[in-house]
Amino acid sequence: MPDTAAAALPAWLATAEADRAERELNEKAGNLRLVMDQADKINRWLTQFGIEPVSPAGYDKFGALQAAVLIGADYEEGTYEVRALWSQDDDAIELHTADWEDDSTAFGRVRLLQSIGDVAAARHETPKFPARPRDFAAEARWAIDSLNNGEVEAVVTALNGITAALLNLAEVGPRS
Repeated sequence: MPDTAAAALPAWLATAEADRAERELNEKAGNLRLVMDQADKINRWLTQFGIEPVSPAGYDKFGALQAAVLIGADYEEGTYEVRALWSQDDDAIELHTADWEDDSTAFGRVRLLQSIGDVAAARHETPKFPARPRDFAAEARWAIDSLNNGEVEAVVTALNGITAALLNLAEVGPRS
């Protein structure tokens, strides 16, 4: 005898699944809007600098940002390909270089675009691959585990002092 009760979802769970699906869709739409906005910013900034890219910034079918390719690599000259991406932290275009033998997008930032000369300078800078993100929690656990009780008290006292100093500076504000 088939178990029909197991096949049917309770009403509350069906509502929860619909809510989850809607939130996922909203998150994807928000991410796509962010990527589209970044591509537009890159292309506008490049126009303001008078730069006509080989290919403008855009996004792929998965919604990932595609960097603007400003100039290709030249093996004979020993220069690198230069690409433009948007830096959320700096609110500016960051220039990345890539090796002529590597189509990977795992290249790293070499400088910010502040003048058109930065593109020419970037062509001569070796691609820098991004460092792995640090796991600060794991580093803190390792550091604490390696201390003995007396050292832990010293570290806690130092941290309390640093915290008090920072809070004091925050209250005082910058001094002219």
